Amino acid sequence: MLWRHLCLARAWSAAGLSTCLIFAGSAFAEPEEPSPAAGTVTETVRVLDARQAGDIELEVRGQGQDRVRFAIRNTSAKRLNVVLPPGLVAASATGQRGGGGGGFQSMGLGTPTNQPGGFGQFRGAVGSDAGLHSIPVAPTDAQTSTVTVPAGKTIDLTLPAVCLNFGMPTPTGRDRFELMDVNEYTGDARVRKALRSLATLGTSQGVAQAAMWRVCNDVPFELMRAQASKVINGHEVALAARFVEAIDASGESDVIEPSYLAESRLFIRVQGEGELATEAARLQEALQGLHLMGLPLCVVSDNEEPTAAVPALFLNVTLTSSQAGETRGRVLVSRSSQREGWLPLGKTSFTEGSTVTVLDGPGLARALDHAMAATFVSVKVARKGANSTTLKVENRLPFTLANVTIKAGGSSGSPAAPYRALGIGPARTGQVSIQAASGTIDRIELNGL
Repeated sequence: MLWRHLCLARAWSAAGLSTCLIFAGSAFAEPEEPSPAAGTVTETVRVLDARQAGDIELEVRGQGQDRVRFAIRNTSAKRLNVVLPPGLVAASATGQRGGGGGGFQSMGLGTPTNQPGGFGQFRGAVGSDAGLHSIPVAPTDAQTSTVTVPAGKTIDLTLPAVCLNFGMPTPTGRDRFELMDVNEYTGDARVRKALRSLATLGTSQGVAQAAMWRVCNDVPFELMRAQASKVINGHEVALAARFVEAIDASGESDVIEPSYLAESRLFIRVQGEGELATEAARLQEALQGLHLMGLPLCVVSDNEEPTAAVPALFLNVTLTSSQAGETRGRVLVSRSSQREGWLPLGKTSFTEGSTVTVLDGPGLARALDHAMAATFVSVKVARKGANSTTLKVENRLPFTLANVTIKAGGSSGSPAAPYRALGIGPARTGQVSIQAASGTIDRIELNGL
């Protein structure tokens, strides 16, 4: 069977998915428009309601296996902020409700983005030094993606999408869709929850596709792993499998609780050489309840081997020296494997600007956070332009990168730029643009998906 007909023929290199992130910290760059005239009425409307009311006209067409193209025309006399809520489906006539035969794929939609490779809003639980920041998982209109369309104008955009009918042909620009809510598309509660959760919480394209094939079409993860290693890699399959488990364990809620996806993902043990053993035990206890790379830490005792679902990370931290104004240590990092237990992922080291006797849990967490980010997520100059530099970002962690902070240049005092909702999958690469000659990774955040 042709991979095109499996909706798998993506133009991805073996090194990973290349994405182009145009604006730092922006999830979607709207087309420029003149400032609204004085007295112009602006109204926020949901896309399906506005179409029903006759305020907008929609044209939705295919654009390959991971994109859908929209044209939204404002037929009203008002300036419209058109809300595109999680859980939209671009349905083909034969793809609806599990239909077969001829035709082409129906597509589950993400949210507008200028960052190809990501899928969804990346809203939910995010860690910090202080604890867990919780954003409602049932977003209001103000929190969902909106597209501003001036009166009488048409806005063109593309949305990331995943195939919902495994084995059917990939839609092309000649194919037209009917836009609908997932509740109208299917009566299957698992499919509804899966698409809404992915579009709300955010992940990489590969993880989202693997999850929806499993939930919609019952495609075995083993088949995806064996036949599509360059399209959906083993790390992405593992993340999708954990996501599907969460779907089945989350009761009757419309969206998965984001904290479930982050639980039991990051384990840590702190030891100390020689006289540092006592301080190491104190610091290990102080790490309980804190977060590293956006994930909650699970502290492991000296004689304990953590039991974790795949994927997960285990950090073995050893304090190696301390003197006035400085504490040093090394970190051995392992990842969980379904068949082989804990496998080495790599190692790093850190230096924290405090004597160990005054070092506290948050201070150690910040030092480890920076060391992990700098070691397992790398940036290289891809090309230089007149006003900016394009950096290639490589993700060596078994999780999708949700957010990345990059410092301009390499000095400690350099300004830092946050890049939100990246969606660079595990063992994938992406690109970001920075207004500097080079950049270094300062911090990363993971959401467990």
